[in-house]
Amino acid sequence: MQHYLVKDLSHYCNVTKSTYGIILEHPIPYYDFSFVLEGSMTYYVNGTKILLQKNDAIFLPPGTKRKREPVQGIVHFVSFNFTAVEGASFPFPQYMPNCINGNIRKLVSLYPPSYLSTFCYSKEKCINMLNYILLELAEASDLTSGNEHVMKILHYIEEHITENLTLQTISSKMNLSREYTSYIFKKEMGKTLTAYVNERKLLLAKELIIDGSMTLTDIASYLGYENYNYFSRIFKNNLGITPIALKQKTHDD
Repeated sequence: MQHYLVKDLSHYCNVTKSTYGIILEHPIPYYDFSFVLEGSMTYYVNGTKILLQKNDAIFLPPGTKRKREPVQGIVHFVSFNFTAVEGASFPFPQYMPNCINGNIRKLVSLYPPSYLSTFCYSKEKCINMLNYILLELAEASDLTSGNEHVMKILHYIEEHITENLTLQTISSKMNLSREYTSYIFKKEMGKTLTAYVNERKLLLAKELIIDGSMTLTDIASYLGYENYNYFSRIFKNNLGITPIALKQKTHDD
């Protein structure tokens, strides 16, 4: 899959409504990616009824016949109409139940209903937001044939990445034994759970160091490392450079 997917964005809404009008059935000339954060909405996709509930999404390619019934009750939903870059492909079904995770919810909360405008770079930011969401969903779809427990573990890690995540705490949250959690994660992901957690934490640490708004000890503490020397050691072992050296290199350039 290409790293950049979205060519242009013609519509973005992030709204909470108690009444919202019908969309008459017609073929759409763009991609429609819409999802529900609270409440429910009813669509007809090529004549098939689809009920979208909390965290459900539809992903409709150009040419799809789409119809939406009037909203009944309060619903909070997000919708994008966009065109794709040449050669982009999307591994998504038209109906995507329970696909919206905590990371996506946090991201769209930063983009209010009026965000898409001609002001400054708002449209470009919305395009980048959508691109991130699509890549997040594509990453998750790569694992859909795997163990459902592993999917839950991955989502939990992303939503609690700043906490002290251990095999014991994660297996307890999943109501699984340590041994089984360790086994299924290694089998599905090809690496230990501890190695994966450190990998995700250190990538975030690298971003924070480059950003430069936090001290190195604050970054270590923020990411759940109680011992800075341990954080520095695994950072160098994984990324080939110490946090101090990266900070100096970044801010000297």
